Amino acid sequence: MFKLDHHNSILEVLQSLDSKLLIDCQAYFGGGSLPALDMGEYRWSKDIDFICSVPSQGYKKLRTHLYQVGNKGLFLNENSLLTIRRATTDQYGVQLLVEINQVPIKLEIIAEVRFELDEPRFPSWSPVPCLSLNDCLTSKLLANADRYLDRSVESRDLIDLAVLRLHTELSQRAIAKAENAYEVIRPLGDAIQFFQAHSDYRQQCFESLQIGRDFWPDVIDGLDLLSADLKLSPTTRTYWEERSPF
Repeated sequence: MFKLDHHNSILEVLQSLDSKLLIDCQAYFGGGSLPALDMGEYRWSKDIDFICSVPSQGYKKLRTHLYQVGNKGLFLNENSLLTIRRATTDQYGVQLLVEINQVPIKLEIIAEVRFELDEPRFPSWSPVPCLSLNDCLTSKLLANADRYLDRSVESRDLIDLAVLRLHTELSQRAIAKAENAYEVIRPLGDAIQFFQAHSDYRQQCFESLQIGRDFWPDVIDGLDLLSADLKLSPTTRTYWEERSPF
């Protein structure tokens, strides 16, 4: 279904999960892999992240279930090719290293205490419940505020926000949910301005995240929408970031 083999391995893991349990425990697929898979595979993503609500008692319900049946209780009994290699469960979430078709994939269910989750959405390709677009924005605003200064992250949260912005408004509701935890808009502005000012770094991020050159203009389009939302200047584009007239 997907162009990248690793993304098809991610999909196979998702198909192995107990979707009814995830819905019941309010554990929804999110992180960077969700927009990457949902919006045309604009970048490579290697892990699987779910966000599980703590305020709604969803995480408590999940922990109780796993205590009773073990980590295998996350999965249906239909995929003999999936193996749990390592598992940790604590106050921060459930972390698994699974292997499918000899491909190791990190799967994490994060105990989310900072905001309450919207009702999930169910894209046609996804076998599991997914974060609403609004909650994708909220979670990415928080992630960007947490780690935008870490260059090893390669600005993936900002890039994901830029692509999300092509598909939806940067809603005040998403901002308010994030800023109820801590400040996110000034860090977003700082991240945008650094990204705009360093074209070599942008190219490094695009190439490392396997973003095709034909999609670079789209990322900058989304970035400039975010920039306009924050009343900042548009990006001075490199040759490869210009939209081709042909």
